[in-house]
Amino acid sequence: MYLSIIILPLLGSFFSGFFGRKLGVKGAQLVTTSLVMITTLLAIVAFFEVGLNSIPVKIELFKWIDLESLDVLWSVRFDTLTVSMLLPVLIVSSLVHLYSIGYMANDPHNQRFFSYLSLFTWFMIILVSANNFLLMFVGWEGIPIIRPKWHNQSNYSVLNSMSCVHNQKRLFFSMKLKSEERIGPHDLDVLSLIVGSLLIDSYLEKREHGLGIRIIFIKCSNNVEYLMWFHSFLAKKGYCSSKKPKLSKLIGVGNKVLFVYSFKSYSFSSFNWLFDMFYRDNIKIIPRNLDKYLTPLALATLFLSSNGLGKKVKLGKKAKLAATTLVKEDLKYLSVILKNKYNIETIIKFDNNSGLADRKYSGGSLYIKNTSVSTFSKIVKPHILHSQHYLLNTPNLKLNFYGTHGLHNSSISYLPKRGFSTKKIFRL
Repeated sequence: MYLSIIILPLLGSFFSGFFGRKLGVKGAQLVTTSLVMITTLLAIVAFFEVGLNSIPVKIELFKWIDLESLDVLWSVRFDTLTVSMLLPVLIVSSLVHLYSIGYMANDPHNQRFFSYLSLFTWFMIILVSANNFLLMFVGWEGIPIIRPKWHNQSNYSVLNSMSCVHNQKRLFFSMKLKSEERIGPHDLDVLSLIVGSLLIDSYLEKREHGLGIRIIFIKCSNNVEYLMWFHSFLAKKGYCSSKKPKLSKLIGVGNKVLFVYSFKSYSFSSFNWLFDMFYRDNIKIIPRNLDKYLTPLALATLFLSSNGLGKKVKLGKKAKLAATTLVKEDLKYLSVILKNKYNIETIIKFDNNSGLADRKYSGGSLYIKNTSVSTFSKIVKPHILHSQHYLLNTPNLKLNFYGTHGLHNSSISYLPKRGFSTKKIFRL
């Protein structure tokens, strides 16, 4: 029984990590969570046997170091202190496993997350049950190796309660972290903001040597409060610097004043899947698995981003936007998603005045039908600021898409034209 307490979490981590693809998400969740819960039940039994009767149990597994003057065994000891520490460690770990099944449901790296979570539990068990300082050192040093893998702040708070004596050396939002150390999981709200932005005005940039991907966020709106909220939300989650980006002013047709934010996220190796999803031959596209990621928050972000420019501000031929390469089938695909997922009916209108009507690529809009305006408003209204609710009361609600030909993930600049101020607005 006591040996099972040591082995079961490690087995769960092994099967989820090395056989995660065969087990699938549900299988990995079931295996790791079940084994940790069984370990918790065994620890409760051990508490009654050892803790209440004060009968310690010592298990010698094998000799680790066998020298003439040094003899170190890989052995564990279950005494009153050990079983008292195991109970909070394993009970909290079991609850974290159960909670993570729902909380991490939309994360693309579920098997890896649960493998790390079980491995973290195993290191904690080794730390509290080690019978010598060298084995205790293994548990002590194994914990900070695993912990940076969880770069969601809420996960940190839970894991800190499991490793109460450990000081966190490096935070997720520390600039000192390397991109390969930022690997997931990601908060669903953060992914929704990213996906909604990538559909319109933001883009991904590959770092040198393929070590990570960062996001270039370009937000344009007449609502400064929204721009500041967007940046502060990502900064608090640890995705970008907390230093506020420069707010630039854009003067459009009819002296319409818009404000532009541009800032970069940190580099993440776990954003490679986003790049593969949104890019083909370095050209940003509309992904064909978008229905999985177009959450209500992503739809609200898409709505606010698409209304930032639109026909209120017309850019010249030299102006480049971080837009998506668009074909007519893309708008039809988006229209089908809105209908099937949210029961929102739309009317497709292509931009025949863009000068690209005869080419493969063209811009366009999805107009929300009057019969679906109420449904659309109910979906996006909880996810937008109160100061932006007026946008839902404007006639002809629509989602604008700016088609460009050959736009890739290189640096982008806004260039002036007639109707704009004579200075360049900003350059990434």
